[in-house]
Amino acid sequence: MRALFLRPLMTLAVVLVCFVAADVVNGVRTDSAFREAHGARVVLFGDSHGDDVKVNGVPRFNGPAQDLVSTWMRMRALRSAEKAESEVEVVVLTVWPMKFSPVAERRLSGRNQEDGWNQNVLGKTAPLLRWQDLFRSEWPWRLRWQLLFNRVQLKHVKPLMGWTCRGPALPDGFTARPGERVVNTSWFEEAEVSRWAFAAILDLVEEAGWELVLLEHPMHHSAIKAAHPQAIADYEATMNAAAEAPDVHYLALGRDSLPNSAFFDYHHLSCAGMDYVAERLDPLLDSLLTAPGR
Repeated sequence: MRALFLRPLMTLAVVLVCFVAADVVNGVRTDSAFREAHGARVVLFGDSHGDDVKVNGVPRFNGPAQDLVSTWMRMRALRSAEKAESEVEVVVLTVWPMKFSPVAERRLSGRNQEDGWNQNVLGKTAPLLRWQDLFRSEWPWRLRWQLLFNRVQLKHVKPLMGWTCRGPALPDGFTARPGERVVNTSWFEEAEVSRWAFAAILDLVEEAGWELVLLEHPMHHSAIKAAHPQAIADYEATMNAAAEAPDVHYLALGRDSLPNSAFFDYHHLSCAGMDYVAERLDPLLDSLLTAPGR
């Protein structure tokens, strides 16, 4: 009878020990990625727009549909991994209005998403979770639970390197059709978690002493025109207010009028669109990296 209870307990203990060991190894691999990034002068964060940034030799901690909370956690990990001989001077963050959209905020509610976003994005963020985050009142309890639950996937964070041109370009006559809430509601003011995360990013960058480039890619004119005007105005006001800080630089290209040949879809760029951004980003990065005292 004793063995009947002891064997399951021993099996559970072995499983827990193996998980903890794997989690520790996974954490070491993740920490190593951020430590190595300190050998670069520029580090890039953001979502899939980071794949459209045509710069070389830059560690990229971005990913498809990456939310601002996950981005803040990656920036925090970079800051924590900083060494005395860190070379990091500039961080680039890709931004655009939909980072604060109803879709983004619904994902950050922690509720299960039919497209597997929780397992994918939060699964890759979970290794960066700290125990004090479980008591963070600014995050919905479901989001905290999802991060903890998805930690069992034992994924680790690793940087991307390089960029890729996408095609074909948008056809003539293309018109973007945003969702009903994006068109009809003033959604920016409802984005409480995303707005908190953006403010936390600004605080972290200031504390770290980095220059921050808010890189907003061009968007198809039909998307800007269709979105709720007050929400867009609130977003732009927030970006402009952030750029009042001396170490924050807002490269506002979202309203630049580009032909359809510059776009892969309404917010991702073709090779021509990437060249357009590079012609404006490269001089800014050069000026920041060659400024007196650098």
